Amino acid sequence: MMNMRYLVLLLLGAFTFSCTNHTEPPLFKVLNAEASGIDFNNRLVEDDTVNILDNEFVYNGSGVAIADLNNDELPDLIFTGNQVANKIYLNRGELQFLDVSNQAGFIKPDSLMWSSGVSVVDVNADGLNDIYVCNTFRKQSTLRKNLLYINQGLNEQGLPVFVEKAAEYGLDNDSYSSNAQFFDVDNDGDLDVFIGVNQIDGINPNEFRPKQDDGTSPSRDRLLLNSTAEGQIKYQDVSASAGIKFHGYTHSALTYDFNADGFLDIFVANDFLSNDLLYINNQDGTFSNQISDSFKHLSLSSMGSDIGDINSDGRADLYVTEMQPFYNKRKKLFQGPSNYQKEIFTKRYGFEKQYARNVLHVNQGVSSADGLPIFSDLGMMAKVQETDWSWTPLFMDADNDGLQDLFVTNGFPKDVTDRDFGDFRVTASRLETKERLLAAIPEIKISNFIFKNKGAYDFEDYTQKWGLDFGTYSHGAAYGDLDKDGDLDLVVNNMNDTASVLVNQLNTIESETHWATFKLQGPASNKNGIGAELRLYTNNGIQSRYQLTNRGYLSQSDLKLHFGLGTTNQIDSVVVNWPGNQSQVFHDLAIDALNTLTYNADQIEERTLKTIISPQFVNANQKLGLDYLSRDIDFIDFNFQRTIPHKFSSYGPSIAVGDINADGIEDFFLSASRNFKEVWFMGKADGSYAKQEVNYKANIELEEEDSSSLLFDADQDGDLDLYIARGCAQYPENHPYYKDELWMNDGIGNFTLSKDVLPEFLSNTSAVKAADFDRDGDLDLIVSASVKPFTYPYGDSHYILINELDSGSLKFSLADESIEPELMDIGMLSDVLWTDYNNDGWVDLLLAGDFMPITFLENRKGKFKRLKNSGLEEHLGWWSSLSAADFDRDGDMDYVVGNIGRNINTQAKADEPIRIYAKDLDQNGTIDPLVSYFLRDSLGVKKEYLYHPWDDISKQFVGIRKRFNSYGQFGELSVPDMFEDGLLADADVYTLNEMNSVWIENLSNGKFKIHYLDVEAQIAPIFGTLATDIDADGYTDILLVGNDFGMEVQQGPADAFNGLVLRNNQQGSFAVIPKEETAFYVPGNARALAAVYREKDPVVLASVNNDSLQSFVWNNANQKSQYLQLGANEITALVSYSEGSTQKIEQFYGDGFMSQSSRFLTLSKEVIQVETFDAEQQQIRLLKF
Repeated sequence: MMNMRYLVLLLLGAFTFSCTNHTEPPLFKVLNAEASGIDFNNRLVEDDTVNILDNEFVYNGSGVAIADLNNDELPDLIFTGNQVANKIYLNRGELQFLDVSNQAGFIKPDSLMWSSGVSVVDVNADGLNDIYVCNTFRKQSTLRKNLLYINQGLNEQGLPVFVEKAAEYGLDNDSYSSNAQFFDVDNDGDLDVFIGVNQIDGINPNEFRPKQDDGTSPSRDRLLLNSTAEGQIKYQDVSASAGIKFHGYTHSALTYDFNADGFLDIFVANDFLSNDLLYINNQDGTFSNQISDSFKHLSLSSMGSDIGDINSDGRADLYVTEMQPFYNKRKKLFQGPSNYQKEIFTKRYGFEKQYARNVLHVNQGVSSADGLPIFSDLGMMAKVQETDWSWTPLFMDADNDGLQDLFVTNGFPKDVTDRDFGDFRVTASRLETKERLLAAIPEIKISNFIFKNKGAYDFEDYTQKWGLDFGTYSHGAAYGDLDKDGDLDLVVNNMNDTASVLVNQLNTIESETHWATFKLQGPASNKNGIGAELRLYTNNGIQSRYQLTNRGYLSQSDLKLHFGLGTTNQIDSVVVNWPGNQSQVFHDLAIDALNTLTYNADQIEERTLKTIISPQFVNANQKLGLDYLSRDIDFIDFNFQRTIPHKFSSYGPSIAVGDINADGIEDFFLSASRNFKEVWFMGKADGSYAKQEVNYKANIELEEEDSSSLLFDADQDGDLDLYIARGCAQYPENHPYYKDELWMNDGIGNFTLSKDVLPEFLSNTSAVKAADFDRDGDLDLIVSASVKPFTYPYGDSHYILINELDSGSLKFSLADESIEPELMDIGMLSDVLWTDYNNDGWVDLLLAGDFMPITFLENRKGKFKRLKNSGLEEHLGWWSSLSAADFDRDGDMDYVVGNIGRNINTQAKADEPIRIYAKDLDQNGTIDPLVSYFLRDSLGVKKEYLYHPWDDISKQFVGIRKRFNSYGQFGELSVPDMFEDGLLADADVYTLNEMNSVWIENLSNGKFKIHYLDVEAQIAPIFGTLATDIDADGYTDILLVGNDFGMEVQQGPADAFNGLVLRNNQQGSFAVIPKEETAFYVPGNARALAAVYREKDPVVLASVNNDSLQSFVWNNANQKSQYLQLGANEITALVSYSEGSTQKIEQFYGDGFMSQSSRFLTLSKEVIQVETFDAEQQQIRLLKF
């Protein structure tokens, strides 16, 4: 049965290949063994003791290295084998290779040695490359001793000869080592070595237990220090004293100066539950694991890893492979039920968050607060998160266009993760023989992957186009220019197949690209410049490469560093940052050629870090006395509806700003989650704030959960009253805890709950904003709602509250359908905004919510009508936040709108939308939401499939169990095929086709144009949006915060964002200001974003769910802005500039997600006049400058 399944897949693959009409030759061609002489095959023979059921590491494979062993400038090949001999193939030119293993003395001392990783390094600094081989797997320790082959030079036949001397050098380590990374730990000029250890040590590697990080675990890595004395090189194990003591199952390790302090650090990729590690070099011979401070989450079963600068910003990015399948059937066979308990245990036992997918950790620079690197996982955005059971990743510029592409190997001969086999194994293990169980495990060969880097974090799968679409079980891989033709070739170590030699044919294809390769001649004890960083500068910017003795998985690529140059035909310079914080600049470099860069002590300069003396913002928590930690008790929304895409219970705290005690200083309010009290921060004369905890909840246990909040003068008595909205979807529909409240101010900051002022309604409120929409002189309210509790994807009720103060006493009434006929059933709303988009003097409504277009309700003299044909209708987003500003200074309001972003597991576009099918499928009184998206089938065709695993859907809709007999059958059927009986025919369907956060240009006459914000604004959901002029140039800029830690647990948190400042470039777009120039850093689960007026230096506040409030003071020493505070009745302003343009500014009450800022203007030196107006467009002030 299993063999037939395998045969069908092979035939399907052959059919796909035969039907492909390649318009040009593939980039790579396979060089067969007969032509090349490379016949290495890592053949594995299984028996009753060596098999996947008894040892999980039996299919972990082995490595390959590309290096020049005889100094003829031709890269040679070294393969390691598990049950087969290790091999050296000498490059004879013209892609001809000769097996010289025996003649060279490259022989295992015992044929039972199970070799894994290989590194090539000049250990004794004699100018000849030596070979270090790691051994593992065998229980007998002598069979696990690592091997060091010292290069003796050439024999009489001109062949390199090696002598094994690991014991003599102290490198015969017998731990279960997988790989070795040579580097200079202590900047003393010689090479030390880090050895990754991977040993199943008698415990369940996926079971939560207290961490064993005290150095006693047998499966801990080793650090060996080069202790050369009197000319004798000897390595000593300093692991314990150096702090290399953490338990783990290491598959790969990388060395790089991650915190840019001049000392090399270590990244370790660990399998199973053990976290990856980031050992930061303390510069004193010790290391500290800082993984939790630099990475927000990790891959679960981490395999191979590599570093490369994918976005050409001069920082090393990091990619780690895992096991997530890439097409639907395999994915559904792999995925188990969503397990929120794992999230709880992760926190309880002190582990980092980990998820079953590849991760692309993009380097965001070094934190100014603690000096540690900051990484964001953009793997889903880059579409490189799922490449099946993957091993080697390699960053390489395959097409010489100047961007590093990504090659990934994968393969596992018997798929033990297949859940259908898992079910069979549970029932049959006591009845079937081991041989029959092994025969029942599915065997599926899948091709390796190669992704073309198209820039802006966009990688496209070019596997088929570049000729790599053939199945293998591949492990180690390396790149190098085997034929010296200026492009990178690939060599792959396969299990049970001949090694793949993939020759790059770029030079035979029409190409106008150029290249340059660099060979390092390092200082005396580090001939190859191991640990060096090269930065190449051209008129197209910067590229970086890193010199490592091991990269990917168990393998080493050629130490000649290759750069594609695109169409650039000149190199400005190359900077080599040698180990030890030494920098050297090279000029007059050749293109389309090999350049040798030689270390010269007389040309060395100390490497200095770029520092920004005066950033635009300064974190001011301590200075302002803002000691506040948001606390939010975890509520598991998924217990009520298993198949919702994210939680709705963790959206606070909100921020409301205003002067509540009439002292002329702005104060601010922070709402509270259930079981906690609200907080005021009262402004003081010295610029700091006094914290006052208050209780505005009726329940003695504080069970109410605040959502949004608003300060406004409800009764027109000259002080600000407080509206507290309640929501967050933790109680059933119409629960009394959803009752909003209005608290009246006595004029000096004391609040009393009003009685019978608000009408009776109970809704899961998301936002409240105030404006005088009927122009009767008092402030009315829009109160919007999010999801109807436990009834996703349906929205709760929204209301317009009409202020009836003109009747003699304060009273709000619900607007009837004649005023807002289209508001009630519009869906889930995340944010609303009062804005006069058409400048008719009647304030309109702008609405943002889930699976809907951005929607205007036009105010037609007190009655609202949906604006049609606006240009926004086709953009169905997961909109979250709204802010208004006249970005282009043309006299009307434009808008910035936060969206879900493109860095989530489900990608949507116009012809491949995400859909929610909503219906009570089993007629049990609850809505069963089914999320669908487009994913490849086994032939690569995109189809609409259900997103969630079979187990999750079964718990939500038990009837799905009756439709399928297996995970595989469930995974084969698309949504149309799955419900041919019409079960979904009458379901409500919600569609998402727009994921980008945007700014919307007002074209006037009710027409709008959407502009995508920079790609850096698309890496996570955006919640806080603040439009303000930060640089005093008269053009409004944008501040953003976001993330959503409550996404469903198969994906995990959308946490890549760290806050962003976008500068208005005055040309209709916005440019990212680097974080080191802004110091605006908000890495958590950020929500509200508000500005607090102060005469000289306004404050920006960012609330963070379950974390500390963040505050930033405008660094006005550089900007020299003027700030103008507005009166209560000053609603709009027209600002005139010396060059003739006029900018409109609106200052209604509430702006942005759960946010309310001070009402003030930022004025640049080009301002010549300011006019302010009230709600009826009557001029209040005219100021001339």
